[in-house]
Amino acid sequence: MAGVGFLLTGSPALAQTDSATQTYSTTNAAASAVTQNDSTSKTPDDSRAHTSLGKELLDLQLGPFALHPRLVAGAIYDDNILLSVANKEADLEWTVQPALQAVAGDDAALLAYRDLNYDVLGLSPGGLIVQQPELWPGKFLLIDYGPRFQLFDKYTANNSIDELGTLNLLWPMHKLIVGFKQDYRLEKTEIIEFDQRATVETISSALSAAYQLGDATSIESNFRRISVGYNQAGLTGYTEYNTEDWFNYQLKENVPISLGVLAGEDVVADRQDQTYEQLRVRARYSYTEKLAFDASGGGELRQYQNGNSATLSPVFTIAGEYRPTERSTVRLSGFRQQYASIFNGYNYSTTGASLEGRQGITDRFTAALSVGYYSIDYTPISRGVSSSTGDYYIARISLEAKIIRHLNGQIYYQLLSSQSQVGGGGVTDNQTGVQLTLGF
Repeated sequence: MAGVGFLLTGSPALAQTDSATQTYSTTNAAASAVTQNDSTSKTPDDSRAHTSLGKELLDLQLGPFALHPRLVAGAIYDDNILLSVANKEADLEWTVQPALQAVAGDDAALLAYRDLNYDVLGLSPGGLIVQQPELWPGKFLLIDYGPRFQLFDKYTANNSIDELGTLNLLWPMHKLIVGFKQDYRLEKTEIIEFDQRATVETISSALSAAYQLGDATSIESNFRRISVGYNQAGLTGYTEYNTEDWFNYQLKENVPISLGVLAGEDVVADRQDQTYEQLRVRARYSYTEKLAFDASGGGELRQYQNGNSATLSPVFTIAGEYRPTERSTVRLSGFRQQYASIFNGYNYSTTGASLEGRQGITDRFTAALSVGYYSIDYTPISRGVSSSTGDYYIARISLEAKIIRHLNGQIYYQLLSSQSQVGGGGVTDNQTGVQLTLGF
């Protein structure tokens, strides 16, 4: 699958925890890459998913839609807002995002998912079909939209109004689940590879279906289109079309294994179009109170329109979670994929891993610590360019608080360090921030 470049926010490898369209989800850096390739959005493991929280929330209704407004506001001090190697520019950034989530259908199940820190925007047929039908939510249509205002104290040329929206339709039936998901992101953000800020437009569409063949077998299919464009000269956008098809077999209770075939085409400028095929095996064990994992691995064969020799490389994704106690969580994520680079003449393979720990201090306070490492190998696919490598390290520590009913807050410190031959050398970035979320 092609990549959008390693954005500081919203990238496959370095997604931050304050993603504007997923305020209520537990964000995990490499898990973003996992869900893109394997449709493995995490879903609840027991009947709590059907517990209604409606009596505790505002009862706002517009026709068939239940409305859940929220407001996210924060401030970030960043000592290197452009990710520059030299002549760093420090500034204080203010962010404000009013947003609205509208749900038609099984709103009670989605509220319970959200209360358990599951990603309601990412629910998919493939993630549900391997569960018992009684744990499926009812049919629903979810629309989530929120403009994000970024305002800088000193370097006001970086101010922006970002657009972030999601539509997710899920229709479970007796043995069949059909889904459609549409995402739109228009944001001005730092791109680590480029060592500058740029406006990035990402549009992705996915049509999915999953069907229970028998008590122990099921199949799932996904068809996607993703387009990425930049407003910055020197960066290359792309459009990708891909499909993935899985056969699932219940090896034993709560342990489905799968065989999958994936294929896609990357349409890139200047005769850099590519096609690829993947064969993967996958194992899941994600429906217990304490242990959940989702791992797949295999090989990818990639062909190039410009006449370069086809390449064969390993690919894998891993997402695991362990809850030793009710208040403690440990997550491990990893991946290896090949992408079309944002620079003309390159592809890159990236291998990464992240480890996150969360510890509830009291019912109101939670501490979190995460570390991650990502290595990028740039491979030339045009004449006149040479291979290169890049290494990225990220660490984050935060304290989250339930301040009052409906109001949550967090303070955090984040360190990013990189060494990239393509990007121009070593970069270090320190961020300290505070964020408040008012949600209903």
